Amino acid sequence: MSSNVPISGSNITAPTPQNTPLTHAPISSGLSRPTVPDISEDNEAEEELKDNVGNMQNVMAGLVHGKLAGLIGRSSGYVESLTPDIKRSVEGLKGVQVKYTELQNQYKRECLELEKKVSPEKRMSKTRFLIFFLFLKLVS
Repeated sequence: MSSNVPISGSNITAPTPQNTPLTHAPISSGLSRPTVPDISEDNEAEEELKDNVGNMQNVMAGLVHGKLAGLIGRSSGYVESLTPDIKRSVEGLKGVQVKYTELQNQYKRECLELEKKVSPEKRMSKTRFLIFFLFLKLVS
């Protein structure tokens, strides 16, 4: 297709858009380049800033700790605002939790007793089996 476009030697420059300036920028017409002062590479300012931030965090942590320490043992009023039915449910759940903890402790004691009854050879084979099982889990 480019063979259909006539090339004439009289107009060498390409057409330019409407907003292209006719003259060059004034920087090239004898003005000096802007100079930037050297920046020292010392990290003193950064270290000082880190120290200030660390001190600020310590101060804030101290303030929060002081505020929270004053709240220990004080009632928020949330539990007191609950209806009697919900309060009874909460007390029932506390009882269930106590029974669960007792059963869990009893289970652990019985497991310990059973482990004591097992001979050392069986304990060793059980340990080897567990190691082998964990190895298979890691490999897969």
